[in-house]
Amino acid sequence: MKKNNKNRAIIAESIARSWKDETFKNQLVNDPKATLEAAGAEIDPGHEVCVVENTSSVVNAVLPAHADQPEHSDQIDAGLEQLRGLSEGVEVRVHRDTAQKSFIALPEAPGMGGDLSDSDLEQVAGGKGGTDTAVTAPPVVVSGTVPVAQVEITMTDGPPGPVVVVIVPCTVA
Repeated sequence: MKKNNKNRAIIAESIARSWKDETFKNQLVNDPKATLEAAGAEIDPGHEVCVVENTSSVVNAVLPAHADQPEHSDQIDAGLEQLRGLSEGVEVRVHRDTAQKSFIALPEAPGMGGDLSDSDLEQVAGGKGGTDTAVTAPPVVVSGTVPVAQVEITMTDGPPGPVVVVIVPCTVA
């Protein structure tokens, strides 16, 4: 599901919209497949979509499917580096996509710096590209601090294997 650039753009837009619209966020969390399909995403019948929410004390990391892992090794390495900077006591939950199930980690809204304008949301979402060209959303800027500490990693789904992590980019200003 996430290999399609249009779907990735719709997911990014949906995340940004959920930060501004609590009703939409509840729809996205409680019925992600229907919500994303209504937004224009193409999801195969029988494919399950699960949205997991990040909080100040829980970070959800989503691993690519085992077969796709080698092509994402640079992103995985970068994600592992970012984990080293999380606060002590932050729980990291690791989920693995499969051919039948995709996870979407919903980052906390960057509300510490005030409400996002529609223009800011468009910057985060990156648009609904219908082509196969890469869609890359710019990082979200959040005011605050991120202390360095240890991180506990817990596998919650997927086959046993090496633990790798992909984190949504976020710049602390």
